[in-house]
Amino acid sequence: MSKKNLSTIISAMERLEQIGTQVLECGSDVALNTNSPMKAKGILQQVPERFRIEGVESLELRSQEIQDKLIAKSNDFVSNKEIDESAMAMIDVFAQTMSKATHKGIALTLERVASTFQVKVPDDFGLHTYFDILEVYPQFVLDYAAHNLLCSYKYPRLPLPKDFIDICNPYYDTHKKWLIKTINHFHTLGKYKLSLVEQK
Repeated sequence: MSKKNLSTIISAMERLEQIGTQVLECGSDVALNTNSPMKAKGILQQVPERFRIEGVESLELRSQEIQDKLIAKSNDFVSNKEIDESAMAMIDVFAQTMSKATHKGIALTLERVASTFQVKVPDDFGLHTYFDILEVYPQFVLDYAAHNLLCSYKYPRLPLPKDFIDICNPYYDTHKKWLIKTINHFHTLGKYKLSLVEQK
């Protein structure tokens, strides 16, 4: 392998480490367990809802292949540059999706809920309390929580931060856990490719 290939592998590994650090810094801790077997049938159901985009099946299958063959030290693991590069691009998109919501985004979400329930949003002090509590979540998670609250909330007032948290946490943790597992698998692939280069 050339020095260009080596630098590409190292660059990809550094990017995965950055993404992993960013994702780990967003919100609650998630314990990872990647030992459960996965069946090819229903592969899309293994991917969290927000990440179900075109091509994600290949990413999930490749991640599983890395776990089953590479991490298990199988001799029949095959590198696939095209799939691996496409996977890295998808992981980048997912990491950006997991970025924390802005105060403006949180305010718009609260305004949407308040307007629908025909209630007032809190004053600046109360609004900043919502910001402090909800800013750990990505915007798509807050939108998901708002939609659920609008469909099921029974009280004629703005839902409390705890009402948002109760919906946000499981949805967010599912996405975060899957993304961290996938990042870890592709980081392992990067180390494997690097070891092949160093052996030559």
